[in-house]
Amino acid sequence: MLITNARIATMTGAQGAEGEKPLAIVEGGAVATDGDRIVYVGHSSGAPGAEQVIDAQGALLAPGLIDPHTHLIFAGDRAGEHAQRLAGASYLDIARTGGGIHSTVRATRAASDEQLIAGARERLQRLARSGVTSAEVKTGYGLSIQDELRLLRLLREAARGAGCEVIPTLLALHAAPTEIDRETWLHQVVEDLTPEAAREGARGCDAFLEQGAFSRDECRLALEAGARAGLVPHLHADQFSSSAGAQLAADLDCASADHLERITLDGILALARAGTVAVLLPLAAWFLREKPAQAAPLLEAGAVVALGSNINPGSQRIESVSLLLAAGCLLCGLTPAQALWACTAGAARALRLEDRGQIRQGLRADLVLFSTRDPAHLPYHAGVEHAQLVVQAGRVLHDFRGTAPRCG
Repeated sequence: MLITNARIATMTGAQGAEGEKPLAIVEGGAVATDGDRIVYVGHSSGAPGAEQVIDAQGALLAPGLIDPHTHLIFAGDRAGEHAQRLAGASYLDIARTGGGIHSTVRATRAASDEQLIAGARERLQRLARSGVTSAEVKTGYGLSIQDELRLLRLLREAARGAGCEVIPTLLALHAAPTEIDRETWLHQVVEDLTPEAAREGARGCDAFLEQGAFSRDECRLALEAGARAGLVPHLHADQFSSSAGAQLAADLDCASADHLERITLDGILALARAGTVAVLLPLAAWFLREKPAQAAPLLEAGAVVALGSNINPGSQRIESVSLLLAAGCLLCGLTPAQALWACTAGAARALRLEDRGQIRQGLRADLVLFSTRDPAHLPYHAGVEHAQLVVQAGRVLHDFRGTAPRCG
């Protein structure tokens, strides 16, 4: 396949640079693929021949988008809790009264396999139609060995035919189960669940460090067990309180520290030194009416910033790529180019996916052609999705060209 006459955002620039420099634009460019790999990136005049030729007509071509933080396998509805928060209740207040995560755990355990697969697949398909070709998905709504492993198995099935590759992450320390004490659960997670989850296909591990959730020592034990099992570690850090979560993530060589609404300067510097990616989740902060983490101090310190949707049933039910890009700009202070870089190259680093996130020869042919040539149009015209052509691993998944007006 050859996509020609494109404005290619290769994402090979530095994220903190000004203007469109993070995108490292190739004007009048072409990308050729062979199988699932990119074999040519350059000017259209030097492109090789191909059986399938697509004329981009000058539109913006970017790597397939990557969502590095979702909780999209679940059952149940927590719209009532959203209304409670609007009336003044806090996230932690709701959790203390039996709502929150435990509400979703009860609904998820009660749902059939078919219901959970259908729900997760539908969410993945919506992401794929928006240009997301890879998405991390966390467990955490099972909270027993059997139910957490069940979610990992169902994720594999949900990903089939969804058009969006799933990167499964074990989030066993999401909340303490109600049936057993937390010490017993922690022992089960470390000794039994984590090694079995790795055998079941998990690629990452995560923990929720927060008041009312888990302590630094508990998170350390779980993430160290994950690392021993070969899982990529992540940490929910500094969301509602400054708990030195970013420092712990850096100490443990986590791929990412996520949320960071209450991060301190020491935490920022620790992430920059360790190379741990700061995954900002501005839609979740907005949904909870919290102040989002700010990108500028992180970028100034030399840290890498990624953007994640945090799709989940309780604190973030907005499923829109353009709104995520807009929130990254309006709420976190990223430029449009930096936000798009955060959803591609930055997100790939957050998941340690070395074969995607940029348009370079030899990388996987995950590509999205937008309906505009201007990257600033994507967060500006928010609330609609701009992907016109979505390619995953060299295969066209969605082609909406001609079905919607061009913009920008």
